[in-house]
Amino acid sequence: MTSLKSCTGNIPITGTVDFTSQLGAQSLCRYFGFYMFSCPSLVICDPDLVKQICIKDFSYFSDHRPFLQKSSDPTVSKLLFARNGRDWHDHRRTLGSAYTQSKMKQMFPMLNECIRRLIHNLPRTKETISVNLHTLIMKFTNDLALNSSFGIECDSFNDSENEYLRIAQKTFVQSKLKVFGFRLAALSSKIAQVIKIKLFNEEGEAFYRKIVNETLTYRRANNITRIDMLHLLNEAQKGRLQYDKDDQEDKQDVGELVTGQGYGEISDDDVAMELMGLFLANFDMYGLLVCNSLYEIALHQDVQEKLFREIDEMWQSCDGNLTYEDFKKMKYLDMVYNECLRFRSPLMALDRCVTKPYTIPPVLPHEKPLHLKPGQDITIPIYCFSRDEKFYENPNKFDPERFSAEHKSSIDPHTFIPFGCGPRMCVAYRLVALQTKFIMFHLLLRFRLVPTEKTIIPFPEGKKHNILSSEQGYWVGLKSRD
Repeated sequence: MTSLKSCTGNIPITGTVDFTSQLGAQSLCRYFGFYMFSCPSLVICDPDLVKQICIKDFSYFSDHRPFLQKSSDPTVSKLLFARNGRDWHDHRRTLGSAYTQSKMKQMFPMLNECIRRLIHNLPRTKETISVNLHTLIMKFTNDLALNSSFGIECDSFNDSENEYLRIAQKTFVQSKLKVFGFRLAALSSKIAQVIKIKLFNEEGEAFYRKIVNETLTYRRANNITRIDMLHLLNEAQKGRLQYDKDDQEDKQDVGELVTGQGYGEISDDDVAMELMGLFLANFDMYGLLVCNSLYEIALHQDVQEKLFREIDEMWQSCDGNLTYEDFKKMKYLDMVYNECLRFRSPLMALDRCVTKPYTIPPVLPHEKPLHLKPGQDITIPIYCFSRDEKFYENPNKFDPERFSAEHKSSIDPHTFIPFGCGPRMCVAYRLVALQTKFIMFHLLLRFRLVPTEKTIIPFPEGKKHNILSSEQGYWVGLKSRD
């Protein structure tokens, strides 16, 4: 018999482990251990074991590691990703119905027009304009989130001092010191009480709660329906949303969540917190995904040329009236999006927490049964999988062709899990995909992305706090295609 304590190395961690330095361990074992401060975590290196943990034996690993203690920050416990146990299960069933394929199809016209209009407002000159994508996308995601959630029009490009952007930056942009505080607070309720750290500041919480309450009150009083995230979450709150014939893939993803018993009661405040969670994702992971993706497209002109051809052909064939069905036909755009997720996925690792006693049976000759106790931390290094030559040929090459119809069948699906897998995968992954592809489509319809003298090559990877980003900005050139 083997316990986790005996298979972990004595690796004190004061920030986060650089999992890329552990790539060699994956060829030697299916798992290894490391310490986060004094807490041991089991790192899963085997795709079959990932499937076992996230899907087959999900009920033993259904929780995330604690994010912030409820006693320290009651608000964070209302965010879906921070809920655990039956509370998460019931709210996931209710809120998940707002993010299905059929609901994204309903939102398609609004998202398409919103993103088209935002990009159309970018300055277009004969000269190449050097821009920091991080600054540009931060403004863009603020305006997009306001419009797609509440129907609020905002122009942060021309008014960078507007109240919406100011409060969003203050509320959702997390400093390195604050992220370090989150890690400390997650380890101990006593530490959380001492440092008194919260995910959102009081001004931000009050601001977005007010927007939600005022918008819901106005829409209800005037019988107004606008197909956006607030509407879909409000409909889910009332139990009016169902999984329909277009949502078979969603049913496969969440399994018994659809057919099981129990729905969570959703309050207006729960809706407000879910939307704040979306805003946080927009400014954090989603914003970095878009920046990472556009950076790679700028550096790979051959990929960009193929995108131009597909985008131009589609724009002409649909006569400027893009539909959901048209968008699904764009195979190369989908290939590029997936390769961006593999190559520069901002999230480097997933986590799980053991909920009841579990034994990992031995498979390799040197293994013994590994007994895990409730509360044991699990880490799944998704970035390592994506850069391992055992799973991908030339893994450090940006190559969308690996996701072509001819080649994607050779990819083990559990080595490509940028949003997680199984019932606990990111509930908004379809929304992220739709918004990211829209930005690529409409931006490349009007501009060519090119490197400039400010573009840093190679990509200056910052791997702190479990997020892959450039710590020196994302400088590229925008050149009008007109």
